[in-house]
Amino acid sequence: MTIIAASLCALGLPAPVRADPANVPSLTISQLKVTSSNGQFITLYNSTGQALDMSKYQLEYFNSYDLSKATSSKLISLSGVVPPHRYFMVNDGVYTLCYQLSVDSVSLGLSSTAGLVEVLAFDQASPGGSVNPVLQDYVGWSKTAATGAVTLPGNTSAFLQRQPVDMANNPAVAVPGAGSWQSVQPDANNACSLISSTNSTAVPTGLNQLLPPTEPLATILSLGDEGSGIAAPTASLPPADIGLMTPEVTELLPNPTGTGNDGTDEFIELYNPNNVSFDLTGFGLQAGTTTLHSYHLAGGTELPAHSFTAFYSAVTGLSLSNSGGQVKLLDPFGNSIAATAMYDTAKDGQAWALANSKWYWTIKLTPGAANIINQPQASKKAAISKSPKITKTKASKLSKAKATASYSNGADNPNSTPIHTGTLALVAGLGLLYGVYEYRSDLANHFYRLRRYASNRRTDRA
Repeated sequence: MTIIAASLCALGLPAPVRADPANVPSLTISQLKVTSSNGQFITLYNSTGQALDMSKYQLEYFNSYDLSKATSSKLISLSGVVPPHRYFMVNDGVYTLCYQLSVDSVSLGLSSTAGLVEVLAFDQASPGGSVNPVLQDYVGWSKTAATGAVTLPGNTSAFLQRQPVDMANNPAVAVPGAGSWQSVQPDANNACSLISSTNSTAVPTGLNQLLPPTEPLATILSLGDEGSGIAAPTASLPPADIGLMTPEVTELLPNPTGTGNDGTDEFIELYNPNNVSFDLTGFGLQAGTTTLHSYHLAGGTELPAHSFTAFYSAVTGLSLSNSGGQVKLLDPFGNSIAATAMYDTAKDGQAWALANSKWYWTIKLTPGAANIINQPQASKKAAISKSPKITKTKASKLSKAKATASYSNGADNPNSTPIHTGTLALVAGLGLLYGVYEYRSDLANHFYRLRRYASNRRTDRA
């Protein structure tokens, strides 16, 4: 503790006090990644039954697991809130979030050769009194095997994880520095599943209180041409929900058929994939993208096992935008745990529904039942019918324009030019001359008869 005392005294702070082993530390280390691939992170676990203000905690880092050989140290401030029995990640790189985590992005700079990290709690004894740092937990590491340190994995994508039995299943044994560690890495087939770095067997994470949801069955009848947070008043997860799968948002109706009924007939449907009821006390529904509107579900609201439940706008007061949007299910801490895909312009009288892990517009509405995807085949014609009406005047002009258009191979040619009047006159003259030549004998006889008739008329008058 010599180095710790020296570094804190330099800041005017007293040396940390070891936590009483008889009491469970409030914040312990669950995961540690110091290798360079995709950055570094430290996952912390709240072993208490109340939310922790992370601004009252700090991480202290040393460049050696043997404090007598450490030459430098660094205090890392934290921020945010971690709910009871939940996990908090301090992250300075790219990380795929697969679980219910609070995240604080800070600069870590941990050595990949050797080091030690401690979790310190700073509690003020009384207003205006001294601040006493209390050691919560620590872990030391080394690139090579060493006494008192955890050996770092050789694979840069791997990291260290404390055995879940030390953390989530039995927090009482999570005294400072206690528990065994193992090297784990993401499964190549599923980045959210962990396997052992030594024998590739599946490893539980211990991070997820609510498991990922299981999508309900849906029926696709036909596809058209398209084919294709705030915290609740009581921020606590109902005890009966721990270990259950998250409910899923399965269907929306943003634009009911007709007018004047958006305030009552719009609905959001939830599905419970569990074999038991799911308590929605403290959970919420959130609609919108830029402007968000939320509705907190009343205490005692439950989803029966394997059931679909529709929440209508007449009750929730949520208005779903017809021009596009999204709906999310929020847990009691304001985290988004399920969400629909973004939709664009809402179809009149059609639902935005989930089927086979994709979202579709469907003309078959199924509030409170499994989804049925039935899209109109003539989707393009339907789109044309919504185009502006053409007046009689415009129709007349269009007819005239079509009458003067030329055709090539039976297709319209928009670049054609009308035939010149002089050309038409020349063709007509040539046709007339050909007719005179063809019937020259008949014309001569007719002309001779006309002359005789005129001559006889003159004789008669004389």
